[in-house]
Amino acid sequence: MITSGLVLFHEDLQPLLVDIDSVQQHPSNYNNGDVEALGESIEVNGMYRPIYVQSSTGYIIAGNHTWVACKGLGAEKIPVVRLDVDDNTALRIMLADNRIAAMAVPDNAQLLDLLKHLDTHDSLLGTGYQSYDIDVLAALAEMPVEHDEFAQWPTITVQVPPHVRRAYFRMTDAAGGDRERFELVLRLAGWDGR
Repeated sequence: MITSGLVLFHEDLQPLLVDIDSVQQHPSNYNNGDVEALGESIEVNGMYRPIYVQSSTGYIIAGNHTWVACKGLGAEKIPVVRLDVDDNTALRIMLADNRIAAMAVPDNAQLLDLLKHLDTHDSLLGTGYQSYDIDVLAALAEMPVEHDEFAQWPTITVQVPPHVRRAYFRMTDAAGGDRERFELVLRLAGWDGR
């Protein structure tokens, strides 16, 4: 392992290490990552992947909050992969990196098994999960499933003017139903799915 500040980098990243101040956050990054959780992961697991930077600008297009977490841990170096891309491609990569990760839908049964395994055989430290997440997932798994699995869920009805309704449907056009549309709006508002 290679050390810079409180950050441990995996040996395979050594050829990619550069001065941390030779790159900078992308000024158009709209995402607000959990820097504290990233910092914990880096402290526990070490830095295991590089950040991605647009060569011409030095702007980070994937890994903005990882960079912030490393700075907070006193790192003077960071592993970087430079991409020779134009400004629009850099923005698409940044948007895709943020959006596609947010669209992931976990298999909660498999997640519960993984969390229980780590909690029993090691620790959840550095995963972003806490022991209460196991309790919540276990409680959800024990809920009886009715014939119509959503029958017991609350229904939300909202009356809005026509222009708001049109905007809602335009914003959520990619969703596959009312539930997905509502979840998409919540994610756009900053909800992380928990």
